[in-house]
Amino acid sequence: MEKIECRMFRSDTAYLLYLQQKTKAERKDELEKNTSKEKKAVVYKDECRRHGVSCLSRFIRQIEFSNIDMSNARLNSLEVLTIFNTIKTDHTLRELNLSGTNMDCPSYKYLSNFLRKNHTLSNLVIQKCAIHGETLKAIVASLMTSHITFLDLGNNGIQDNDSEILAEILTMKTLKELYLSHNRLETRNTKSIGTSLAYSALETLDLSWNHIRFIGAIEIAKGIKKNRKLRRLNLSWNGFGFEGCVSLAEMLETNDVLTDLDLTNNRIHPPALIALIRGVTQNSSLKVLNLSMNPIPASYTCTLLGTILKNTSIYKLILKKIVVNEEFVDILRTVKQTRRIHVEYEICLPVSSVDSQTMSKQVRPPRLFNLDPLNLLFMLKEKNRAQDFFNKINRNGDDVLSYEEFRELFKKAGIPVSQLVLDKIIEFMDQNKDGNIDLSEFLDGDKRIKKISRGQAKENMRRESYTKYSRSFRKAKIDSQTFRLNIETDQ
Repeated sequence: MEKIECRMFRSDTAYLLYLQQKTKAERKDELEKNTSKEKKAVVYKDECRRHGVSCLSRFIRQIEFSNIDMSNARLNSLEVLTIFNTIKTDHTLRELNLSGTNMDCPSYKYLSNFLRKNHTLSNLVIQKCAIHGETLKAIVASLMTSHITFLDLGNNGIQDNDSEILAEILTMKTLKELYLSHNRLETRNTKSIGTSLAYSALETLDLSWNHIRFIGAIEIAKGIKKNRKLRRLNLSWNGFGFEGCVSLAEMLETNDVLTDLDLTNNRIHPPALIALIRGVTQNSSLKVLNLSMNPIPASYTCTLLGTILKNTSIYKLILKKIVVNEEFVDILRTVKQTRRIHVEYEICLPVSSVDSQTMSKQVRPPRLFNLDPLNLLFMLKEKNRAQDFFNKINRNGDDVLSYEEFRELFKKAGIPVSQLVLDKIIEFMDQNKDGNIDLSEFLDGDKRIKKISRGQAKENMRRESYTKYSRSFRKAKIDSQTFRLNIETDQ
């Protein structure tokens, strides 16, 4: 190399001069770098001396880096202040990790002030910092003016009551990756999160280990349904179950952006998986699906998971801790002949597959309805006057309603109800306790049901908006727009 460089010069003297200048330039750059580090170290030591704290050698070693990692350093508020005063004007800082710092009142104020002044920081990791409630609110207010693109708030004890604050984070235009794992969002007050998700600019969202189920699962899926940016979604170790899978299926039917979905350990049993598959098979963008550690029997894998292999564009299906049968492996082998696909599973066993008809009977919903029996009867009667409805139920014309006539009413409506449901309706209306309901008892019972319904109108409306995702609601073929049962006038 030196010989080639030497030929570029007219004489050896010119080449030696070139080498001398090059060496001086390299030494100058190194000296400037060392000088910058020394200056920052002097500033940091002065700050430590002024506030009466010991210098941290771990911070001094990283003082000139663009990535500073102080995770699990157990910093107190004064140590936090000295660090922020040192780096607040650092234009090379890109990533800061303060995980494990106890964000007491002074500490989160120092962090908020730092975020307002520094505009070069892009990655912020603050796990295990007890950031929730008012602390979270103050930090989020400062984040709104920052240029953060990566934010990790995992394991901070964030709860449902903080949902409004999290909704503000989701509206940040610069934020692309948000990690909220190991918090406690659970089921309530998640509507604001779902609303913000619909218009969020996030590309990656991690909500794993949050106890999200039922209402929370439904609201989050409804928000993602309208989102046009999110590509990677981690919902592992929650409780989406049947209702969550129904709402996810609705989301997947219309969402054409999401590519990676993690549903590890979400109580997805066969009925829930059937509901999910309806959406997965109609989605064209999903490429990676993780269903690990869900209660899916080996005998069902051929029928259910085989459907995913054959009817989707997924190229990576992860089924850790799930046992499959030989027929599933045969399907996988056939699919690999036409396209590239990677499947992970626990083990293959010689278990015979359950045919679709038998499986449908085995996963049939229980003969119970999740609405209150009195509200259920009121929904049936809603379009009719009470006396006309009484005459419709009273088939034999004896002017009294019996168990069998009520049972026949629900049967023709396609609603599987148990004896307990009928017992509650009869007990509520039967004032003379003779086991039958005459017209006067029915009219009086209808008035009392109306009074109860008016008193609970707001709560009923809220509950009905989520009830449509339940198994029994879908079994009964209830109109999702009007929440009325689909019943013929002539029965």
